[in-house]
Amino acid sequence: MKLFDRMAGMLISNREMKQTRTPSSIHDANHQYDAMNQFELGTYYNKEKIPRTRQQIYTMWELMQKDPQVAEALSLHATAALGGHETTGDMIFMTPHDRIRGKGRRAKELRDKVERESRHMTTIINRHIFPLARQAIGFGDSYARIYTDKRAGVVGLMNNRHTAPPLIMPFEQAGDTIGFHALEEEDFERSIAKLTPMQMLRVKMPRITNVPQMSLQVWQDEKTLIYDNRYDNPILPSEVGGSFLYPIEEPWQDVTISRAGLNNQQIADSVKQAFLTINMEGMPPAQSKKYKEGLTKMLGNYREQIEEAFKGGEALYGTSYHVMPQWGDKQILQSVGDLTQRQAPLNEGTLMVNLRRLAGGLGIDLALMGWADMLAGGLGDGAAFHTSAQIMNRSMLIRQAIIDALNHLMSIHWGIKYGEHFDSKEYPWQFDFYSDQNAAASQALNNKQNRANTTTIQVQAIQMIKELGLDKETAQLVLEDEMGYDMAMAEKIAISITTPPPAEGDQMMMMPDGQPMNPPQDDELPDELDFDYEE
Repeated sequence: MKLFDRMAGMLISNREMKQTRTPSSIHDANHQYDAMNQFELGTYYNKEKIPRTRQQIYTMWELMQKDPQVAEALSLHATAALGGHETTGDMIFMTPHDRIRGKGRRAKELRDKVERESRHMTTIINRHIFPLARQAIGFGDSYARIYTDKRAGVVGLMNNRHTAPPLIMPFEQAGDTIGFHALEEEDFERSIAKLTPMQMLRVKMPRITNVPQMSLQVWQDEKTLIYDNRYDNPILPSEVGGSFLYPIEEPWQDVTISRAGLNNQQIADSVKQAFLTINMEGMPPAQSKKYKEGLTKMLGNYREQIEEAFKGGEALYGTSYHVMPQWGDKQILQSVGDLTQRQAPLNEGTLMVNLRRLAGGLGIDLALMGWADMLAGGLGDGAAFHTSAQIMNRSMLIRQAIIDALNHLMSIHWGIKYGEHFDSKEYPWQFDFYSDQNAAASQALNNKQNRANTTTIQVQAIQMIKELGLDKETAQLVLEDEMGYDMAMAEKIAISITTPPPAEGDQMMMMPDGQPMNPPQDDELPDELDFDYEE
């Protein structure tokens, strides 16, 4: 019985162990959550988060880009990301990738092809890259029609009003662009052109902020998260997003209202009015009416003479006389001033607060958006353009979108001309930016300079330790404790500075522990290496 009890206990323990080690799955959750979470997930819509149609969103962004301050801010972001050569003005440069800079025959062949195609493709790219980047940060996407030749590859791009972002709807499958619907509207005829990624280039900005928008009715029943294979996903129209303008829609509207209020008040202040009182006691009604009409006509003539004087007319060279008759104490004019004249000075505080919110949302210093009297900034020695973390961050986003698009364009060109296709991690080319005037490049140059200065000081310190003639253990201790090196690096440096240099003509070899090892003599060579050459 004890044997059976022990065996039963072992089985129970084994079963409990298996139950304990079995991980839980989402399918083990209470199924009541399936019905409850349909109403618990997500956020509520309110007046600040109303779903809009694609046309409403693009219309708002198009109006915002007509504002000169917003337009200049977006252009500065494109300039900061792309840079430009000070002589040629080129912004994008294509060079062989580091992975093909070896000595193999295949590497040399790819290098020659990349350098040859770089002269052709960079000319086309630099002609269109700035408007593509500028439109992408304004609308979230930008497009260019690709023109190819079956032998020469890509021969040109078209970026104009026909490829404006509001006219093109990209379709995606699991996040990958698979085609486009482009609106053709000429002579009041509207039609849809269906294009493939081989025909249309798309610069897609990263979707950092979700933009509430209305989904098309036909796609309401489609599900995307339940598929493991991306090719099983439905083909859906891409949602609007990625624009730098979405977070500043409200500040821009506040700036517009504040500016309109100031302009209207200024115009109202420039309109001068005078209110007169006339003592018409005892005057017959007909005479009173005629007297008022004559007085009104006289004041109107006075205004016309002022307008004529502004134009250089005769009113400048003569004196005008206006006769206002009166009888006794009657018909005396008294002015009560301008009842609509504002007494307090204009207050620009509200406008400036809204402008600062607008500039902060755009990631541009306010001094670079037309308010140069506030701060010094810009290109050259200005500090704002070099040290702004917002400019550096957004430049990285712009470059990421541009490089993805250019890699796609170059893959099309290479595939047509050479019949080769590369994986995204095996491109033999790379795109470089010439932009020493932006924040990212300035920070990188500063880091390199600091590293070079630090290395120089460390080398000098190591040279002084070497001149002291310390043994390996002492030198390693100084490197670890005083200079902060880790043990492995300190040991390597200590071995290097304490090992005497080999004599001239002596092929000295080093053992793994750093000790010198003399090469074998001729009589010590093995038989298979002891060759006897005869003349």
